[in-house]
Amino acid sequence: METSLTWLGRLTGDPTEGDWKQLLVVYGPLLRAWLARAGVPFADHDDLSQEVLVTLVREVSGFEHRGPGAFRAWLRTILHNRIRDYFRARANRAVAVGGSDAWNRLDELSEPDSALSKLWDREYDEQLAARTLERVRVDFSQTTWEAFTRQVIEGRPALDVAKELGISRNATLVAKSRVLSRIRAELAGLVE
Repeated sequence: METSLTWLGRLTGDPTEGDWKQLLVVYGPLLRAWLARAGVPFADHDDLSQEVLVTLVREVSGFEHRGPGAFRAWLRTILHNRIRDYFRARANRAVAVGGSDAWNRLDELSEPDSALSKLWDREYDEQLAARTLERVRVDFSQTTWEAFTRQVIEGRPALDVAKELGISRNATLVAKSRVLSRIRAELAGLVE
């Protein structure tokens, strides 16, 4: 998924409270998870996440979209730099405390083809998808949501889903279409 240039454009001017909240909802959990993976103490997660997002807003006007994945790579670099600075400021601590050996090679996060960067990309997409599904879930009945998830998430045929839910095949297809349409609308300002 690609981050919308329209949404990024709103961040360059005078971001609204809604834009800031959207940053926190979409990227906060991802950033905190990576900070934990890096060995940053839990008590510092919120402050360091906010530092990353403040840097993003402050520097977004200089962001150059150079194709698919450009924003996520840029955000990954900001995160890497803030983590590196965090541990440099605490020079008497190890770069990673426990956790994965990957964090003993923290600089790999800034290398686009490294395993660590690929893990970031996957988790970035998963985070964006999960937050979007959470936001749109409340807009639908249980049956509509079940029809959607069984077809789209589980990859089951519409006819099988219709029989299981006791609705017509057409109703399952309409449910799928309605939820997908709502997801697209939710992502319209966030991904391109």
